[in-house]
Amino acid sequence: MRLILPALALVVSLAACKPAPPPPRAEGVDPTFEGSELEKRTMAVEAALIANNPGLALRNDEELTILHRDKPVTTYRNDPKGCQRYFLTGVMKLRGRDGDLYPVAGVTCHFANSENTYLVLPNSDKYIVREEASASPDGRVLASGFDRADKSQGSLTLANWPHIRDVVIFPAHCTSMVWQDATHFTATCWHNEGPNSSNPYDSFANYFSARIEKDAAGKWQMQATGWIDRDTLKPKAVNKPLYHFTATPPPEPHFDKDT
Repeated sequence: MRLILPALALVVSLAACKPAPPPPRAEGVDPTFEGSELEKRTMAVEAALIANNPGLALRNDEELTILHRDKPVTTYRNDPKGCQRYFLTGVMKLRGRDGDLYPVAGVTCHFANSENTYLVLPNSDKYIVREEASASPDGRVLASGFDRADKSQGSLTLANWPHIRDVVIFPAHCTSMVWQDATHFTATCWHNEGPNSSNPYDSFANYFSARIEKDAAGKWQMQATGWIDRDTLKPKAVNKPLYHFTATPPPEPHFDKDT
């Protein structure tokens, strides 16, 4: 008995020192974002946008309300099972059906380690902005990119605002868009010449500087003006002709006869 008692005492002592298990993580909370410096910066950006655009948005704790001409359009509420956090992340000046320029709210839905961003229309509809977006100086054209290197490749979409279904697409993703006037701008772009058959998330892409403009016939043209290195974005020698693309309408959706 004298040998057993100390052993029991040791077991009891170790059990007493074992740390309590951590509390279960709240559903929908991303520990890499909640309370992080990124969250603080995001909230600071939203506060500045609200202050600089009176009558566009209101923050009330977990709710973000978007307005148009001082009237509520829609309210987004954080949802642990859906969009865990909503933020106002940008404002674009676009021209409405009445011909007037008005601010359009860009809202980002943050969930887990991903996010979606969209522009909120006056009727509460959403226009998805997958990557960088830029509006022409007259507010009549919205250019937005889609950066993917898989089989769908990257693209640049030009929408005639507010007729957002009236769009044309270039087979190249573009960033750093700088408008010279309402009908032409420059950008840094890449075109995917095809996915890597051994890795569908890799591609054979070439990067280039480009001039995008509307021609006399009203069609949008993209002319590469020089090859650039994908990492440094500095000029690069490539032994091939420079790209030229004409924007085309998106393909019609395909439906099987039985659907």
